[in-house]
Amino acid sequence: MTPEKLFHELLGLGLDWEVVASRFERATGLVCLAIRETDRRGESARRPQDGGRVFGDDPTEALTGRPLNVFQHRCEITGRWPRGKGRQCGPGWRVRPPWEGLRPHFTKEFEAFALLRMRELPLSPVAE
Repeated sequence: MTPEKLFHELLGLGLDWEVVASRFERATGLVCLAIRETDRRGESARRPQDGGRVFGDDPTEALTGRPLNVFQHRCEITGRWPRGKGRQCGPGWRVRPPWEGLRPHFTKEFEAFALLRMRELPLSPVAE
């Protein structure tokens, strides 16, 4: 199994997204993942207001998210998240990838990990 396929499974990306590149920067200890949408993502994309189909995707600028560490190494996900628009909608919106938490720069798993740490430790060590 390639590293890209392994990260695809670990992130639970399904058929809508794929990991196209992964690299480890030894000097900084950073694991970098490049993600992109597949051709099938449009089939399952839905409007947040009413669950209707999305039309007219266009990708946003490249964004970076912060999942949990990989073997104690910082990890970052970078990709162009598409923008969606319904037929009767006004302005479009940025489609939320499945790993995104409440804040767009952190994954659900990272947010849960941070909340657990805040229960156990004072805030300043958690922030570091």
